[in-house]
Amino acid sequence: MPSLPNYIDIVRDYPAIDNHAHPLLTEENRDRLALEGLTSEATGSALHDAVYTLAHTTARGDLAQLYDLPHHASWDDVKMYRAALLYDELCRVCFRKAKIQCILIDDGLGGVEEMGEEYQWHDRYTHSPTRRIVRVEVVAEVRM
Repeated sequence: MPSLPNYIDIVRDYPAIDNHAHPLLTEENRDRLALEGLTSEATGSALHDAVYTLAHTTARGDLAQLYDLPHHASWDDVKMYRAALLYDELCRVCFRKAKIQCILIDDGLGGVEEMGEEYQWHDRYTHSPTRRIVRVEVVAEVRM
């Protein structure tokens, strides 16, 4: 019978299904939204203060680890590293380390058609095909 640490290794290394994702931005739009928006719903000048929150500090540490930067890397270090990566490599790093097997994408939000990739585009980063979540209310709006 496996010991407890073996069960933890199995769970940690098991491929994941992201069961409610939104499309990645297109390469042309990768910098259209402030990266600080990852940790806050703030907008405008309030977004500048988002970097002082606990959620942001945690995200900075997680991103530094994801990018193999020193633990003490600043937010500017994280942003510069990310900006220097080719977009495809940035996506591959994120997907590889997250071990995402399959994605269920909700592309019914406004702005997706202008800024986001088609749901099938994401297949290049997963082992199983991406599936689409259909928002019934969006389909009903179009047909009415």
